[in-house]
Amino acid sequence: MKFWTGIFCTLILAPADSAFAYLDPGTGSMLLQVILGGIAAVGVAVKLYWHKLRVAIGMGRKVDDPEDPDESGNR
Repeated sequence: MKFWTGIFCTLILAPADSAFAYLDPGTGSMLLQVILGGIAAVGVAVKLYWHKLRVAIGMGRKVDDPEDPDESGNR
């Protein structure tokens, strides 16, 4: 659904006439901060959920603890 919304918005805005607007140098700095902040947020999210992500894609492994009485059958 988001894909089609993006396509729709692009097609609606594509034929627009050029806007004669002034963009000051601070605008580029702000855009750079937004991009770098997004990259940092993705990095932190991956770091926080790394174990869950590995298990979800099948790369995680179950660690067997020989000291655990529930799994060895000895109580």
